[in-house]
Amino acid sequence: MEAHENTMDITDTQCNKDLITSKIINNKPKKDPPSKVSFINLFKYSNATEKIMISLGVIGSIGQGLTMPLIIYIMGNLINLFIGLVVSGKIREAAGVDQDDKTPIEELYIKIAMNLISAIISGLDTSSFQVPSGMTEKEMMDLMITLYKSTEDYWKEFYKYMLYLGLIALFSFVTSFIMDTFFTISATRQVSRIRSYAFKSMISQEISWHEKTSPGELVSRIINDSILIENGISIKLGTVIQSIVTFIVCFISAFISGWKLSLAMSIIIPINLFLVLCMTIISKKYTKKVQDAYAKLGSIAQEAFSQIRTIVSFGTEQKEIDRYNESLIPTKKYGIIKGHTTGIILGLVYGIMYGSFSIAFIYGTRLIQDNEMRYGDVLIVFMGIMIGTIMLSSISADLNVFSEATTAATVLFDIIEKKPQINLDDGLISDTPVNGCIEFKDVHFSYQSRPDIEILKGISFKCLPGQTVAFVGASGSGKTTLIQLLERFYDKNSGRILIDGKDIEDYNVEWLRSQIGLVSQEPTLFDTSIAKNIAINSPNATQEQIEEAAKLANAHDFILKLSNGYETSPGERGLQLSGGQKQRICIARALINNPKILLLDEATSALDNKSEKVVQDALDSAVSGRTTLIIAHRLSTIKNADLIIVIENGTIIESGTHEELMKLEQYYYNLVKKQEIKVNKEEEEEDDDDEDDEDEEEKKEKNENNGKEEKKGEKKTNINIIPENKIIKTSILFQSENSVLNRIGSSFISLNKSTSVFSKINSNEKFSKRYNLKNIPWKRFFNYNRPYWLSNFLGFIGAFFNGGIKPAFAFIFSSALNTFTKQGDALIDGGLFWGLMFIILGITNFFSFYFNIGGFIIAGEYLSYDLRKKMYNNIIRQEVGFFDTNDIGDGSEEVDEKGSNHIVRSTGTLTAKLSTEASFVHGLNIGLGQIFQQIVTIVCGFGIAFFNGWKLTLILLITVPFLFLGSALKIKVFETKNKDNRIIFENSSKVVTEAVANIKTVYALNLSKYFINLYNEKLNEPLKRLERKTYISSIGTGYSNAIPFIAYILGFWVGSIFIENGEMEFDKVFKVLMAIVLTAMAVGESSSVVGEIQKSVEAFIHVIEIIDRVPKINASETKGIKKESENFKSDVEFSGIRFRYPLRPKVTVINMGNKKIKIPSGKMCAFVGASGSGKSTMIGLLPRWYDAAHGSVKVDDIENKDYNVKWLREQIGIVNQEPCLFNISIKENIKYGKQDATDEEVYEAAKKANIHDFIMSLPDKYNTLVGGIGTSQMSGGQKQRIAIARAIIRNPKILLLDEATSALDAESELIVQKALENISENHTTIIIAHRLSTIKDADYICVFKDGHIIEMGNHQELMEKKGEYYNMVLAGDGK
Repeated sequence: MEAHENTMDITDTQCNKDLITSKIINNKPKKDPPSKVSFINLFKYSNATEKIMISLGVIGSIGQGLTMPLIIYIMGNLINLFIGLVVSGKIREAAGVDQDDKTPIEELYIKIAMNLISAIISGLDTSSFQVPSGMTEKEMMDLMITLYKSTEDYWKEFYKYMLYLGLIALFSFVTSFIMDTFFTISATRQVSRIRSYAFKSMISQEISWHEKTSPGELVSRIINDSILIENGISIKLGTVIQSIVTFIVCFISAFISGWKLSLAMSIIIPINLFLVLCMTIISKKYTKKVQDAYAKLGSIAQEAFSQIRTIVSFGTEQKEIDRYNESLIPTKKYGIIKGHTTGIILGLVYGIMYGSFSIAFIYGTRLIQDNEMRYGDVLIVFMGIMIGTIMLSSISADLNVFSEATTAATVLFDIIEKKPQINLDDGLISDTPVNGCIEFKDVHFSYQSRPDIEILKGISFKCLPGQTVAFVGASGSGKTTLIQLLERFYDKNSGRILIDGKDIEDYNVEWLRSQIGLVSQEPTLFDTSIAKNIAINSPNATQEQIEEAAKLANAHDFILKLSNGYETSPGERGLQLSGGQKQRICIARALINNPKILLLDEATSALDNKSEKVVQDALDSAVSGRTTLIIAHRLSTIKNADLIIVIENGTIIESGTHEELMKLEQYYYNLVKKQEIKVNKEEEEEDDDDEDDEDEEEKKEKNENNGKEEKKGEKKTNINIIPENKIIKTSILFQSENSVLNRIGSSFISLNKSTSVFSKINSNEKFSKRYNLKNIPWKRFFNYNRPYWLSNFLGFIGAFFNGGIKPAFAFIFSSALNTFTKQGDALIDGGLFWGLMFIILGITNFFSFYFNIGGFIIAGEYLSYDLRKKMYNNIIRQEVGFFDTNDIGDGSEEVDEKGSNHIVRSTGTLTAKLSTEASFVHGLNIGLGQIFQQIVTIVCGFGIAFFNGWKLTLILLITVPFLFLGSALKIKVFETKNKDNRIIFENSSKVVTEAVANIKTVYALNLSKYFINLYNEKLNEPLKRLERKTYISSIGTGYSNAIPFIAYILGFWVGSIFIENGEMEFDKVFKVLMAIVLTAMAVGESSSVVGEIQKSVEAFIHVIEIIDRVPKINASETKGIKKESENFKSDVEFSGIRFRYPLRPKVTVINMGNKKIKIPSGKMCAFVGASGSGKSTMIGLLPRWYDAAHGSVKVDDIENKDYNVKWLREQIGIVNQEPCLFNISIKENIKYGKQDATDEEVYEAAKKANIHDFIMSLPDKYNTLVGGIGTSQMSGGQKQRIAIARAIIRNPKILLLDEATSALDAESELIVQKALENISENHTTIIIAHRLSTIKDADYICVFKDGHIIEMGNHQELMEKKGEYYNMVLAGDGK
């Protein structure tokens, strides 16, 4: 019976294409804009505890808001008390009695003549003592009784008010502590939960959603958007509630005292509200644009950092810098618009506020003259409206924060609430495993991004339980898509996919995936131990089970040879292992769960022939009893399949067993013939007899060599034994050899040294150093600000005048109070004069505020823009070794005794650093402006105070150090608090990047919950420390708010003594106290900016560290040799190389001894050997990704170190095993090899790479976006051919091919191989290949083993030796 009769049901694949296309287009989801988030909804993710905290914070804010109205009330009474003290002194003086005399006022009245009393009263210079014309004797007597106080009564009443002030100080401390503590802690917890929910949603979305985003963009979203949300629901909210309460209470008090004047002064409120509304609308619009732009920048940066070797290889650092800078420009533009808007509108708000005070004097004096109000009432109205309006204005400044928070939440909450199209929770969960019967019935599929292109066109087949079905065909024909549909990465457009007779949509997705083991073409490992990687989706697996799975995958032996064995970490994306080593670990991972269905997508493509043979035998054993679907381009691996299905352009064109298809002599037959390599039967027979003997002799010889070397260090001359001089006492077993662009990153290992491959570090160590203002390199800071000196100059001018506004107001206000004691025209004229003074003050304040806020925001935008450019520019130009560790320093990072750098970071960490640091620096100019402004306020305030009463001022100066203690405490706390925040940002960003970049692997292994838990762990680990520091910081806030009241008590007490003793007049005391009060308010405000300044200072210093790091291999240097093209022959020589990776400087990776590899110009040299034997490491030395400590790499007899780095790399073209493409158009990816290439050159290169026809079939043709890492919709073969076209267009003198055709089907491989051979003519070529058929015509072949070169020669010579190469050829031929 033929195979297709019982396993195959191939139906007519021709169907109504228009109908399918129509369905696809109709089913394409329309993306609705995210619904806007209201301010209340910012708290939707708070729990009951946090809601209680928020309620307590609101109560604290309300309490704090009541303190100012209480102060106004007490100050009003104290002023009346002071006036009574002054009047009482004058009466006693006129009556001729001592100050301590206790004579009743009635008797004093008799003693003093009426005219003398009138003279005394009219001569008083006080704010609330009036002598209206026409006052009767009884009225005068009543007035004196009201105002007169005996000394004893005065002090008794005075102490009562001082007690009130003390209680208000205590009340202020408690309420502000509660407000700061609970708002800050609740916000921190909520934002952590929001980040967690956002990540949970991200990692639950369908693959098509991830294809539209990138890891860098999502990292940027989670960090930047959540920071804005936290600003909106934290202490700023408490400040606004406090201001609202103060505003309401002050206005109520004012309207009770005089509704007409209050109403007149309130006319500014609708004007200011309109201005604030305008600012909110503009701010929201541009905040969204800025956040979107930063998300895009994060995507670009993450992509560049993770593919740095591609950038370095093609010398496109400047291209990437330009791409980043181009996307950065809009952020500056939008920031400047926001700066102008904020400056103008807040300037208008404050200008109108101060200008409105003129109403109290112009209109208030008329009301006094008309006897509609008394002086005291006018004062209460003025003070109430003044404080209320100031509070309202401060609200308008903070509303911008809420606008930004809601805008950021709109995007982030939309991600959180997005329901995935493929529901992970619903569906059938069976108590028993699946049997493994798989059936496709007329399945059609198109990707959402390309709905007009049908990938699968009516695929139908059936695979019975336990059978193995293999899919072969050209890359891009739809093979991998079949596997992705089985994993439910996507849902089909039409047809049915059945497992055990049920539609796969009926099963629970996670349960279904747990029944499937997947090994994909591009192996993905995670940054945890190898043991954890193998058992990552089987957490209950024992060590014995882990090792058994590794043995099945032929990985156990090489794992044991690693320094930490199964506890060794492969690093980010497995960069510290070779491609073959990664693949074997992935196979072990797939086998450990004993899945009923096994999906192998080019599972052995990265293995050398010998490893492939061993692993293939293991897989053949493993597939027994399992339903297995295999995709393979190496047809030798699928000969034993029960059914082989040949797919072309999404349809099945042939099916049957290997023998049946070979008899047809059609498509499959031709594929097989193209891959064959001939070996004589006699050689095979001899190999069977001699192989074991040779292995034994080789082992014996090695053992003898090692023993003698330990004793004497003697040199060996046997061709298979490499001389070793002064090498550490180990056998070099493996080095980290990945594909040239993605593998070279770290070292491997010795048997005897326990060198850690991945340092276990304390995540806090990097951040142990703290910085403050004294650590800023001020010269650098000023130099960076020099280009935008005008904005900064205007900012400081504005800050100077802004700082003087409050002292000027205190002086004008206290001086203007005398006006109310006048009568007639003097009263009206005085009111008009001081009213004009307030109008001038308002106009001045508009310009000062606009210059201050606008100038510093604009300067901050320029500075942030400039520093982002410089940071990115310097990071992208670092040597490759920098990205192995991601350590920021001077390039001389410390190494521990085991040869390990202390800091190991992921590219996600770099992206987070780039995102956060420059953002925080933005606030440095503003913060310094605020400090300067408050210094001016303090100087002017105390200047006015000294001028009016130096004795009182000197006494009050005692309180100044105490005023700053709260701010000092907050600065101290923020130093460590910012460190913890950085730990959260960077460690959690690493998790997001790793998970999202490998999203298909995460889904296939059901690792969503694992990464969610890991992310939450990184988020929550510093939270307890942050909360403890918040309590301490809140003590500083409470202290800062309470201590001014103590200063008031001291000022009033000393002022009373001076007035009583006649040393100062009341108006002088009042001016001193007003100046000190407003100065104390400025000091209190300083505590609120301390945290922001501290963050900005630390960020600036971290930015400087990044900018200052000097790359060890600098491609931007102009020095070095450059040759004319005709003078460059491209001879290559490797001589005596001994190499250690910078990450493992104690471990020797390659040791050539005294051997040399000479490759004359125009010749081809092939490097072959087991995966992890040193081939890619050797290639990486040529373009100077690393420099060898010993030996030399020469080009035209000149060391490569002597050439200009950029020029040398321009002569080299590279194609690596794992194609690294960027999320830009196909055309731009190909032009990456030659940036000035014409379209014709691009098309020609694509044709040579056999990719042109595929590109032209796409809707956008060469303008089609390739897609991001892990989410590209192109097959491995398609991406590989684009990468090959990128190398072809370069037309390099030296060509480096690292498994360049490993991802290609046989037909494409033949075409591309021919094209590469044509290119390599007259070009020096170094090729790494596991398919030995691709290198049999090489001029030289070097066989690598364990970092040594054990054989050299051409194919014929090495076959005649019947050594290592001979055995590899036999293994590859399947004999």
